[in-house]
Amino acid sequence: MILKTDVFEEVKSWKKPLHKSRTYIAKNYLKLLPEVEVIGITGSVGKTLTQNAIYSVLSQKFNVSTGGENLDPTFRIPQTILATKPWNQKVVLEYGVEKPGNMDHYLSIVKPKIAVVTNIAPTHTKYFKDIEGVYSEKVKLVKALAKSGRAVLNADDPNVAKMASETEARIYWYGKKATDSVKISHFSQSLAGSTFRLHYKSQKATVSWKAVGEHQLTSAYAAAAVGLLEGLTLKQIAKGLSQVKLPEHRLTPLVTKNFNIIDDTYNSSPKAALEALKAFLKLSKNLHKIVVLGPMKDLGHLSEDEHRKLGEAIAKSKINVLITFEKVAEIIAKSAKKNGFRGKTLNSDSIAAVVKGIKKLKKKNSVIFIKGSRHAHLDRIVNGLLGKSTKVSCYHCGELK
Repeated sequence: MILKTDVFEEVKSWKKPLHKSRTYIAKNYLKLLPEVEVIGITGSVGKTLTQNAIYSVLSQKFNVSTGGENLDPTFRIPQTILATKPWNQKVVLEYGVEKPGNMDHYLSIVKPKIAVVTNIAPTHTKYFKDIEGVYSEKVKLVKALAKSGRAVLNADDPNVAKMASETEARIYWYGKKATDSVKISHFSQSLAGSTFRLHYKSQKATVSWKAVGEHQLTSAYAAAAVGLLEGLTLKQIAKGLSQVKLPEHRLTPLVTKNFNIIDDTYNSSPKAALEALKAFLKLSKNLHKIVVLGPMKDLGHLSEDEHRKLGEAIAKSKINVLITFEKVAEIIAKSAKKNGFRGKTLNSDSIAAVVKGIKKLKKKNSVIFIKGSRHAHLDRIVNGLLGKSTKVSCYHCGELK
């Protein structure tokens, strides 16, 4: 049995009344804005880029409100609602869950009229136990839809596809397997970003955005589907996607005089790590590759096995240097070596040592990929390489430590 948790359990005791009051006010404030359509997004990977993409697309036609990127949804949802103005027509909210009961809490504040689901993968299995537990929590967003609501589901993800039977709301499919939605072709990428072409019926439009990684097209597919159901033209959708603000620390290319960095330090999970590494390897083809990986947190009993699997995936790659941060992540390097990895491996629990090691090992044509769970604060490595402070910035809670 999975026990539900208090969403405010990690909040300092003197702050709890403030957050609880804000949540209560937000719940009642939204009742004063019955014309505002709430669009809710959930999934294991890609929620924030999807949020930003939907916001940018819908902004081509409507007055839209959405929240910041790095604040936990427990605090972000109420703050976003309270920042919504009477003249806003849409509000886009990210329903990210980490523990059982999170979704129930968010839905007690506001139920969406449109629910968007990106994918289902083993994340936070320390609390959800397995992928079925993840599914059971996230599907609540779709179940909460009224019959007049709309579910925008990823046809390419089998677990998301199952959610169609969990609601009476109308289903809108997106993705490569969707038969009546936007299609994407001619994908091309570099460290400057990527381009691709949208197709819908007889229409075509080209998109150029700063995101890299073909897997991130899931967010483009989802935003395009929402755009269509909200009555936008393909040209409006393409313009919106081209203007998407790339979330910080999420597969973000940083090209400077001294370093080429792919900053993916906001968080990490098995699926996200594999997809990001695939994107990195394509981007860095024929270049010197330095990879820094931190631990994937909150995997519980699956932790050792998932870190080992990641090492196996890396084993046959042409990564030149693999640096792991902290003891748990060292499992990745040991597994890679065991399975034939020929690159250099290092492990450290010191940010300064990792920064120093990268500077020593880098070459003129090096590309550095850095990824780990946010608890490890590997953004400090990025800051160190850029000559900035390596003080811990708790960017997901808005505090400094």
